[in-house]
Amino acid sequence: MRKLILIPLLALSSQTQAMTLEQSVAEAINHHPLLQQKYAAFEAAIRYKRAAVGDYLPQVRLYGGVGYEDVRFNSGQRIDSELTRTEIGVKVSQLIFDGFRTTSEIDRLEFEKEAERFGLISEAENLSLEVSRVYLQLIMANKIVGLAEQNIEEHKQILKNIQSRENRGLSSESDVAQVRARLATSQSGYLAARHNQMDMQAKYYDLVGELPKDLINPKPDFEYVPSTLSYALEQAVRNHPEIDAAISDTQAASAQHEREKSDFWPKLSLELQANKNDNIGGIEGPDEDARAMLMLSYDIFNGGSSIDRTEAASWRYQQAMAVRENTEKQVVESTRLAWNSYDFVGQQRSFYRVNVDQAVIAEKGYIKQFELGRRSLLDVLDAKVEVFLARKNYINAHHNYHIAAYRLINATGQLMESFRIDKPTTWKEDE
Repeated sequence: MRKLILIPLLALSSQTQAMTLEQSVAEAINHHPLLQQKYAAFEAAIRYKRAAVGDYLPQVRLYGGVGYEDVRFNSGQRIDSELTRTEIGVKVSQLIFDGFRTTSEIDRLEFEKEAERFGLISEAENLSLEVSRVYLQLIMANKIVGLAEQNIEEHKQILKNIQSRENRGLSSESDVAQVRARLATSQSGYLAARHNQMDMQAKYYDLVGELPKDLINPKPDFEYVPSTLSYALEQAVRNHPEIDAAISDTQAASAQHEREKSDFWPKLSLELQANKNDNIGGIEGPDEDARAMLMLSYDIFNGGSSIDRTEAASWRYQQAMAVRENTEKQVVESTRLAWNSYDFVGQQRSFYRVNVDQAVIAEKGYIKQFELGRRSLLDVLDAKVEVFLARKNYINAHHNYHIAAYRLINATGQLMESFRIDKPTTWKEDE
């Protein structure tokens, strides 16, 4: 089976092992099954529309048959014959007017194709956001693992110093036990950090299709981040592909309603037909004819089916309008939530930065005071825990701020553009 390549990958040097966020996103879009599924649906919609356009063109049908015929009477005359009947002919028909059914059907399929196209773009945008989130969470997990390793080493150094002080009679056995307990806690925390790191690696592999290698700390393009909530909402309503897809679905439902109304019109076509037959109607010998005719048909009564189908299409249109309205509400809600996250996490980050700086100063002061006998060992250990938690919180806040920025760009439908990933020409609107 031919493999679909949706987006050209950013150039990767064979010597380069690192995967940037942009390359990870492009790799995921190229190979993720959800995108393959959406792309297949889009290609199918294109073919359905092409098939409908074929109704504008002449229809040519060749037919033939051979078989046994037993005739007793023909037009009131007694004919008793048994002959081998053969038929061959060609029929050409050209649609002239069908109550705008073909036109409406082509419009409907065009709008459905556009809905599939916007759905494909929306899926790619959401996949880009998910890859961004996992990529940053993995970097976050890597840093926290490093922080946990550093914390273990610092506790080991403290344990070594306390044991030395115990040997000199300056510390008690309980001090050693206290440090060992804190060391065990830091080692347990390291295992928890490693567990989370491996979970993030598994998620990355599921999205991108390969294990992460030397991830590079990314930075969002803040030119795409709206400066105000009102501007974010304006951009979201204008650009989000889900809204565009819902609009196309509404237009498709309207075109379907017009198609169903075509049954109330007469149908007109031009037909050309030629036949070359043998042994027809019990009369031995050739039977040939040709004709050109304008054919008109009009349904007087079909059990009310046309009325019911038209009313059903009208309700489908109402359903599509409700879906469109709900889609816009969901996009607006998602944009507000993304903005709140971006705004408040950004404010938290600055406080966590202050928290780290002050915790480090306090730790250094407690260590000096402990050496002078003015602070207990417990004070020093608590200060070290405070520094560890402050650094961990700052790492989380810093990367969550970037995740929130990517989420806000995604809410406005411009995340792939911010990554400088070009959509394939087949994804773009027809000229």
